[in-house]
Amino acid sequence: MSDLGLELVDPHYYAENGYPHAQWSELRANAPLRWFEPDGYQGFWAVTKHADICEISKQPDKFSSEPRLTILTEARQKANSIGNVMRTIVNMDPPDHRTYRSLATPWFKPTNIKMLEERMVESAKELVDKMAASREGDFVADVASLHPLRLIAHLFGLPEEDEPFVLDATNRMFGAEDPEFQRSADRDEDMEQLRREFFAYFKKTADERRANPQEDLASLLAHAEVDGQPIPELELLSYYLIVLTAGHETTRNAISGGMLALIEHPDELAKLRANVGLAASAADEIVRWTSPVNHFARTAMCDYELRGEKIRKGESVALFYSSANRDEEVFEDPFQFRVDRDPNPHLGFGIGEHFCLGATLARMEIRVLLEELVPRLDSAELTAPPERLASSFVGGVKHLPIRYAIRGRA
Repeated sequence: MSDLGLELVDPHYYAENGYPHAQWSELRANAPLRWFEPDGYQGFWAVTKHADICEISKQPDKFSSEPRLTILTEARQKANSIGNVMRTIVNMDPPDHRTYRSLATPWFKPTNIKMLEERMVESAKELVDKMAASREGDFVADVASLHPLRLIAHLFGLPEEDEPFVLDATNRMFGAEDPEFQRSADRDEDMEQLRREFFAYFKKTADERRANPQEDLASLLAHAEVDGQPIPELELLSYYLIVLTAGHETTRNAISGGMLALIEHPDELAKLRANVGLAASAADEIVRWTSPVNHFARTAMCDYELRGEKIRKGESVALFYSSANRDEEVFEDPFQFRVDRDPNPHLGFGIGEHFCLGATLARMEIRVLLEELVPRLDSAELTAPPERLASSFVGGVKHLPIRYAIRGRA
């Protein structure tokens, strides 16, 4: 493996090669905590073992989510819109993180999410019907993007006609390094323009909900208070942005990567078709297998010893969840995709303070789609190689051209 470690963080490496599992396997075996200084990047410790990520994640007092949320080039780090001009729950530490997270937590409790299941089923049936009619298409654009987008937009109470704006903005936000989603050669200018568009849209939404409250998450946040005062505008608009975009993007990548996994593992697809009751465990295995959030960064708040290495105060650690989800000490045959894997203690939703707020929603979205699609899916094959997003942060398949045979509804 290159001493530079560039393949661990270079967005274009991910686009061309997918996740660097060979490099992570080597690190887990020989240097599970290793310091890298790739050219153009501030140095960081690569954390590749499941146990170490859990240890770090459960100590937010020692490893802060601020100021470095992801591993970017030094130039990008200085201009990073998320870290510098947005303040979201993903880059807050306690006590602020707990305070702000608790505002939306009731909406994501299993009992509340269960109430959305009927709408999820309707969405899944409609999308599978369209697949049956078309017989061929880009699974990402036709299905994986639309299913979670519809549901998170419904949760916010956004009109259907606004969904294309949310989709486009999400593509630009998480595909900031991907030429397909860049509007100009100046990435920083793109991000600033996107931030302005997002904030203008969400400010309008918040103003409307204050004037005319609805039974939706946008209204709840617009009227929420922290320490007896309304949420400051920066935090409110950032809250809207991160829940709406991250709640869509990560599930989209899980669904698209899951479909690819089922095509590449026909025995597992047959197993699921024979017993659709495995859809829930298959959903978790898809999250483990795809690991839609590849990494987050944390900053050491004190000197800390781990695996005999001294992490110095102020240094960054990169938590590679994708590597942890292939950890041989945790998972039996980790490089086998198994729809009936049990137990499955994956870190696809993180762990500790920042465990994914929408994990229950994401699991249900994937499960419901599998339950509707798989029993009707007679065959599926790629018509061209998948195309991957240029991102080392939120990775995934951005185009998945498929030909399929799907039965009509029973």
